[in-house]
Amino acid sequence: MNTETAVAVAMYRDGETVADIITATGLTQDQIGAAVTSAHIPFVADHGTVGLPPVPAAALISWGMKHPNARMQRLADQARGALADLQQAQRREHVVAEAAERVRQAEQLLADARQALRAAKGHPDPASGNGRPDKAELAAIREWAAEHGHQVAPVGLVPRAVVDAYRAAHLEPAQAA
Repeated sequence: MNTETAVAVAMYRDGETVADIITATGLTQDQIGAAVTSAHIPFVADHGTVGLPPVPAAALISWGMKHPNARMQRLADQARGALADLQQAQRREHVVAEAAERVRQAEQLLADARQALRAAKGHPDPASGNGRPDKAELAAIREWAAEHGHQVAPVGLVPRAVVDAYRAAHLEPAQAA
C-alpha cells in the first residue's frame, strides 16, 4: 500500500466523503474502493450518509467537538460559530422588520393626523387635486383671472385667493352642494 492509498484509507476510516478523498489524494473512486477493501473495511461510495437519519445541528456539533480527530473538532467549532452568526443575523433581521413595521404604522398615524389638521384648518387635501395647480390649470386660471378682473402676473405663483376663486367658479353642481 503506497502513501496515497494509506491516506485514502485513513480518511475513509475518519468519515471523509469519497469526493473529499478523491480531491485530497487524486485517486479514483475505484482505487479508493480497492484500498479500503484491501484494509478489510467494507466500502460504500457515499458511506458518509448511507442509512443515517438526519441529526439536529446541536447534536452533530457536540459529536464533532468530542471526536478524537482534530479536523472533526475544527469543523464542529466552525459550524458552532457559523450557527451563532446565523442566529444573530436572524435576530437582527427580526428586530429590523419589527422596527420597520412600527415606523410604517407611525408614518400612517402621522399622515392621518396631518390630514385631520388640514381639514380642521380648512385646507384642501393635496392628494384630491385641490392643492397646488399644475401647468395646464395655471394657464386656465390666468386666462380666467384676466377675464374676471383679477391681477395675475404672466409667470410665477398665482395668489391662493385667485386659485380658490377659479375653483369655486368651476365647481360642478354636485361638488358645490
